[in-house]
Amino acid sequence: MSSFFAQIFTLLTTPPGNLIYHLTLVFSIAGALQAAFTHWRSSEFPQTRRTLLGLGVLLVMQLALFVLGGLGWQGITEPALFLPPLDRAVSVVGLLWLTWLWLFPEPSRLADAGTLLLTFLIATGAALGLVNWGQYPLGSAFNLTVQDLIWQTFALAIIALGVSVLLVRKPNGWGNGLAMLLLAAVGHLAHLLFPESGSYAGSVRLAYMAAYPILLTLPQRFPSPATRPTSIKRVKPHIPERRRYSTDPKTFHALLALAAEMDAGKISHAITRAIAQTMLADLAFLIYLTDDKNQLIIASGYDLIREENLEGASLSRDVVPLLATAVQRGRPLRLPASSTSIDLKGLGDLLGLGNPGHLLLGPIVTPEKEPLGGLLLLSPYSNRLWSAEDQSFLTNIAASLVPIIQRGQRLASLADKEKEFQERLEEAQARIEDLERRNEELSAQLQAAQERIRQSESQAEDMAALLAVQEEAQQTIARLKKENEELRAALHGEAVGSPREVAHLEKELRLTLEEVARLQKALAEANMKIDELKQGSRVAQISEQAEVVASISQELRQPMSSIIGYTDLLLGESVGILGALQRKFVERIKAATERIGSLIDDLIQITTLESGLSELKPEPVDLNLIIDNALAYTSSQVREKNITVHLDLPKHTVPIYADREALQQILIHLLQNASAASPVEGKVTLRVQTRMEDGEEYVLIQVSDTGGGIPAEDLPRVFTRLYRADNVLIQGVGDTGVGLSIAKALTEAQHGRIWVETEMGVGSTFSVLLPVSGKPPASEETTTPSDED
Repeated sequence: MSSFFAQIFTLLTTPPGNLIYHLTLVFSIAGALQAAFTHWRSSEFPQTRRTLLGLGVLLVMQLALFVLGGLGWQGITEPALFLPPLDRAVSVVGLLWLTWLWLFPEPSRLADAGTLLLTFLIATGAALGLVNWGQYPLGSAFNLTVQDLIWQTFALAIIALGVSVLLVRKPNGWGNGLAMLLLAAVGHLAHLLFPESGSYAGSVRLAYMAAYPILLTLPQRFPSPATRPTSIKRVKPHIPERRRYSTDPKTFHALLALAAEMDAGKISHAITRAIAQTMLADLAFLIYLTDDKNQLIIASGYDLIREENLEGASLSRDVVPLLATAVQRGRPLRLPASSTSIDLKGLGDLLGLGNPGHLLLGPIVTPEKEPLGGLLLLSPYSNRLWSAEDQSFLTNIAASLVPIIQRGQRLASLADKEKEFQERLEEAQARIEDLERRNEELSAQLQAAQERIRQSESQAEDMAALLAVQEEAQQTIARLKKENEELRAALHGEAVGSPREVAHLEKELRLTLEEVARLQKALAEANMKIDELKQGSRVAQISEQAEVVASISQELRQPMSSIIGYTDLLLGESVGILGALQRKFVERIKAATERIGSLIDDLIQITTLESGLSELKPEPVDLNLIIDNALAYTSSQVREKNITVHLDLPKHTVPIYADREALQQILIHLLQNASAASPVEGKVTLRVQTRMEDGEEYVLIQVSDTGGGIPAEDLPRVFTRLYRADNVLIQGVGDTGVGLSIAKALTEAQHGRIWVETEMGVGSTFSVLLPVSGKPPASEETTTPSDED
């Protein structure tokens, strides 16, 4: 048996017997090429064009090798100098392109680029191999050299890769491709396991002679449209085939409805219904490309089997590359049902179909050759294979639909413009109403300001009158005191006469003292009235300033709301996809706008603080609820820096008698300061305790951060409202506005104390001490001294 194979191997590797090997491969490739060309003429499938390209490359290489072998046999060239390494290189390149043909019937950029790159690498290796082989003595055997082992290993690696991908992808006809690669693998393994003498691998050539005829089945992977045979003989009439186009009355009704349709939103549905009825297509779709050519829009669809309209959708160009390219170029396209087609898989996923069937696209092109879209037909139910006649018929129908589609586009454009004008009209109406509302508000503010001016003038007149009364009372008191002294001197002097005179003087003295007491009381009342007027004037001035600031702030909030709304719209990518750098810039805009809003809130609060302190309304407050609300308010800031918040709370907290909103603001400002001062992944601690001082019960709230501490020279300025005016940011303080000064003012307005303790390198602790009862401590209560007699 071994001698039999040895004779066959010798026959296939030496002239003239080796011509059998070359002729077998060339005729196998040429036969497959002719079948593929015939298939392409009848189907024009893009897969067949790729098959023609691959088979053409294989035929050129085998013909070149055949010619070089023939020249060597005739003694024109010396084949031993170059033919052995070239034979190995052609075999490996042939394996590579065979694998490409069986694995990737549809375009694949990665696979195509990889195949070309490996081809160039093999060509480079062949050139280096020729140089290396030239160094061997003439007549040396090429088999079992290092170079031969490298070529055999490379061929087996390509076969292993091809078999693995074939088993995963399983394209049409993958079984024949698998058999071809396995036969080639047997030849290469036999050459390595059972070495042969000479310079050519007889076992490899025998395996290739068995494998290459399988190429004749390659063009038949995809069905070919049936063609009617032509004959010069008169034949009997045959049974007519199934109608390919509809003459059903429903078709005429659909066409009439399409011609009469004037609603832009229904024209697309009318078109797809008419096309599905006319072409007897299972599914019909009207498709467009977006202006940026990146999205394929399915305007509408119709299911002829279920007789229902299908809603539109959109697909990325990368999902249906062949379809998108055909629509963009205005060219027809036919694709057979394929398990590896990216376009059919993308359409199947969108429509929920396991097998979308065969595909036919008829381009919609204007007389000026400008593509408008396309008509897409699928046959998932009937598995109908579209022919060139179907393609031509659909293209003619698509051309006749151009005026209707352009009419629909004009109607849609007019509808969009009408909608835009309506929105503008509504926006203008809203602006008018807003301006009228603002005008009314300004008028009311003007009237209020005029009323306050009149009240201020009246208060000024009252104050002047009270000052005059005060001055007159002081003069009278001084005169009466002088007379009182004179009377006292007269009573105790030597010039006193009879008892009647003494009684008279005592009576006058008593009356004088009563008058003095009355005047002192009137003076005290006048002083109190003056203080009240001064305080009322100051509060009115502050209230007026607060109203002005609030009005300006309201004007600022409206454009800020628009900015935030548009930034949210951009970040949501509902108007387009943002790049990484664009998203970063938009997020910075949003953060800066939100910071401005926070500063406006601080401005309003600090402006209205003085007038609001007198309006605090103490009430029993649940401290747990205040803490929950403050933590929820500052949660985004804490989450942004991944800060850990540690709570140290007693099991039972007593209700505290305080202003709910003021206590909420104090805790929020302290937590915001601690979060801003702490580094990323830092720690903030909130601690609540109760303590007794001087017989009074107090609540101690402490917020600690890990911001590194505050320098001693900056401690006196931490709670100062304007400490930012002449200084840069204070180390260890996260507050960049007036938050801490607001917290201090609100704390002191509720008879409490606030202070800070710091440790450099660690952090700071802000403490707030508030009385539970809400009453000031005894040391702060004011006493009114009694008048001396």
